[in-house]
Amino acid sequence: MTATKHSARVFIAVDPVQDYEETLTIFGVYGSLAAAQVAVRQLRTRPDGFYAWWPGRITEVQEWVGDEHRATWTYRPTSGWSGRTDP
Repeated sequence: MTATKHSARVFIAVDPVQDYEETLTIFGVYGSLAAAQVAVRQLRTRPDGFYAWWPGRITEVQEWVGDEHRATWTYRPTSGWSGRTDP
């Protein structure tokens, strides 16, 4: 089903599959890109957090409108955010 003007627009913070034994993990669903990006940075920079010792691991914010994936932003702790990529 395609997105309509009444479809919800959400930003989902995820830990994408990065190894063959992993599954996608959703960290949260947000109403704006800014809120999702702040949440990802806070999660990844916690010194006592689960991801503190994986500096090479990426985290993504995905934009969804209804059931359509519109864009993805990638965060790497060593280099910050990379730009928007369309699926």
